[in-house]
Amino acid sequence: MRRLFTLLGLVAVLTVTAWFGYFLYLHYRFVVTDNAFQSANFTAVSTEDVSGKIVKLYVKEFQRVSKGQPLFKVDDSSYRERLRQVEAQLKAVDAQIEAAKLRLSRLQVQLPASVGEAEAALSGAKASVSALGRQLSEAEANYRATLAQAQAAVPAARSALEAAKVDLERWRRRLERYRALYERRVISLQQFEDVKAAYYKALSAYRAAESRLVQADSSLKKAEALKEQVKALEARLKAVRAKVVAYGQRLKASEASLKQIEETRALLKELLARRKALVAQEAQVKLLLSHTLVRSPVSGFVAKRWKEVGDFTSPGLPVFSVYDPSSFYVLAWIDEDKVRFIRNGTEGRVELETCGRSFKARVVAVGRSAGSVFALIPRDTSQGEYTRVVQRVPVKIKVFNVPLECVKPGTNVTVYLRKR
Repeated sequence: MRRLFTLLGLVAVLTVTAWFGYFLYLHYRFVVTDNAFQSANFTAVSTEDVSGKIVKLYVKEFQRVSKGQPLFKVDDSSYRERLRQVEAQLKAVDAQIEAAKLRLSRLQVQLPASVGEAEAALSGAKASVSALGRQLSEAEANYRATLAQAQAAVPAARSALEAAKVDLERWRRRLERYRALYERRVISLQQFEDVKAAYYKALSAYRAAESRLVQADSSLKKAEALKEQVKALEARLKAVRAKVVAYGQRLKASEASLKQIEETRALLKELLARRKALVAQEAQVKLLLSHTLVRSPVSGFVAKRWKEVGDFTSPGLPVFSVYDPSSFYVLAWIDEDKVRFIRNGTEGRVELETCGRSFKARVVAVGRSAGSVFALIPRDTSQGEYTRVVQRVPVKIKVFNVPLECVKPGTNVTVYLRKR
């Protein structure tokens, strides 16, 4: 029995000695710390730019999700109503644009044609005024000449007729007297024939004087007719001049109406700008409407649910926290007197408490300051009260070939980093 206890004591001493030797070797060759934790890139999932009540949750806590998978839905009734209003306004503006285009097309055809017609009518009326003016001048000159000639010829013709009538009467009486004398054979036949010839000559002169008086009266009537023609031409000229004034006013009105084309173009430009703004507004509302369905930004696991159905949420207020297991790393806090043995690329191993296994690891980043620098309540040693506390520097470590079931951010890790 004594030998047994001696043997057991010897084994115990050897075991303790071996363990102590391993401990010394381990801490000599490696930087060892159990102040380390699993970490990953956590994403706080919230609405991007919409607010409202949560109407549906599509996933549960700790559930695995894929990138783009729906996570929750925000009430979109207000955004749908805004979209309906914008679409109605856009439809109305489209109708106004179509009407403005049709009106512009019609005005571009009608108004220049109207101006051309007015110019042609005015030009024709002015030509008519010029022609009628010449005709009126000729008619007035002809009237004055005919009237002057007739006024001079009528008195002369009447005087000649009176003289011819007196001469005819004188020769008629002489002819009757000579006929009686001839019948009594008081005078010779030759004398009677001479008186008879003189009588017929006076008769011919009288009839010629009558004819000249008729011609003079005809010239006077012709002058009166020319006067009526002059009056008619004056009336026509007055009417055509009135048309010139009317056509001039019509041309001015047509030219003024050309401004309607520019006004319609300005209106169309304004409507197109308004439509562009409404299209942008429609796109914005549709974007907001699509943002009421929030999807997972990464593939991974739901680590935490912060809201329930019926809760109000807004941009910046997390509803879920999701982490990507592929971003898994270990964050170790190394004592300040040991961090000098570590560089980027330092290799080692880590033991994950979640699965009790060891994995190959490599340092990917070494902190440039101690964690106490970012403490909410920084240490104040200005009053002389000072207790030395070992500071720790964060070291980020990448771990290789870790099974998914071992990844549990926040759990403890023991780190062994080979000294350099």
